[in-house]
Amino acid sequence: LVEPRRSVMAEPISKRPRVEKPILISVPVGNNPARIRLLIYLKGIEDQIEIKTPFDYGGLQSDEYKRINPQCKMPVLILPDGTTIYESKVISGYILDRWQGTGPKLQASTPETRALSAQINAIHDLYIASANASDPRATANQGCMYKPVDLIDADSRASKVAEIAKQLDILEGLVKGPFCVGEDMTEADLAMYPTFIFFIVMLPKVFGWPDVFHARPKLKEWMSHMETLEPVQRVKAEVEGGLQNWEKQKRFDPILEQIKAAPGLKW
Repeated sequence: LVEPRRSVMAEPISKRPRVEKPILISVPVGNNPARIRLLIYLKGIEDQIEIKTPFDYGGLQSDEYKRINPQCKMPVLILPDGTTIYESKVISGYILDRWQGTGPKLQASTPETRALSAQINAIHDLYIASANASDPRATANQGCMYKPVDLIDADSRASKVAEIAKQLDILEGLVKGPFCVGEDMTEADLAMYPTFIFFIVMLPKVFGWPDVFHARPKLKEWMSHMETLEPVQRVKAEVEGGLQNWEKQKRFDPILEQIKAAPGLKW
């Protein structure tokens, strides 16, 4: 008999070591980890949450990390009792609940605007930022900008670029300004902003887009307003620094060659 295939699963809480304060597992360049750091900076609770990287636990595919998050993704929040919380929206919701009396509320003021915030957040998470699979070979639509050519062929990459353009147009129709849902800054703004750093840097660099905000004036105004905030500028510097390292490592070069070899596709 062949034994069924099994993965290393998250450890029971009783077996996990206790920690002094919550630990966020993050990296500078990831847009989903960045949205949680942005929330922490806005709330002013950096002294209450320690930040580590997956490399502190052996890397995303290590057995140690799989016991923390069986999905092998970031971000993860480890609570003092050893409980692990993963998925960005879940972590964000926990922090807003746990520290609701600290810093800005970051919640819309009416049922309608709260629903709009949730809708924008869902569009970002489902149609742009997530592969909806834990297999590292599965790629989100945003992965077209940086995932290697052995994971995304030219046709699939062009399809993902088209999907990003479509979702940008949908978001243009939803964003109210000055923040996503109006005067209140919400989780939707936190989710979108780091991803838009990716767009602004990589869509022109990789695919030759002249202007991400062409015919998208509301998104352009929203981005400009976000960047008036000091915590936002801090996250911007962190993410852009990571993207600059990718460029130094020539991460984009094979993708540029793939695009050059497929002139008949629309980028």
